Amino acid sequence: MKKHITYLILLLFFSFSYGQEIQNKKYSDQYIEDCIREVFQDQADILVLNSNSIRYSFMSNFMKNQVVVEYHPEYKGKGFVSTNSLPLNNKYNPKLQRDNFYISSTFNPLKYEFSINPNKKTIYRIGTTDYLIIISPSK
Repeated sequence: MKKHITYLILLLFFSFSYGQEIQNKKYSDQYIEDCIREVFQDQADILVLNSNSIRYSFMSNFMKNQVVVEYHPEYKGKGFVSTNSLPLNNKYNPKLQRDNFYISSTFNPLKYEFSINPNKKTIYRIGTTDYLIIISPSK
C-alpha cells in the first residue's frame, strides 16, 4: 500500500512539474551574446560587444534581471499585446522573423521592440501561444 501511495505522489509531482513549463532561468552570457549577434549581425561587435557604449550592460541587465517567460494557459483570450503586433528590431538583420511558437532555447526577446526600461511591469503574449513574457522595471 505504501508503495502505491509513493508511486501516486511521484506521478502527481511529475505531472504537475511537466504542466508548469515556466522559464525562470537566467540567460547565460553566451546566450545573451548569441541574441545580440542575431539582431545586430555583423555590427554586433562594433555597436554592442566591443564598444565603449553601455548597450551591452543594458541588454545584459534586461535579459538577466527583467525578463521572465511563463506558461499561463489560464490567461487564454486575455487582452495581452502579442509580440506579433510589435515591430521587430530588424535594422541590422532584415531576415529576422517573429516566433510562431515558443522554444526556450531559441526565443530572443531582443528581436522585439520592447521597452528595455519600462516604468511598470508589462506583459506580452508570445505570438498566439500561452506563453507570456513579463518585463519588470530595472532595479
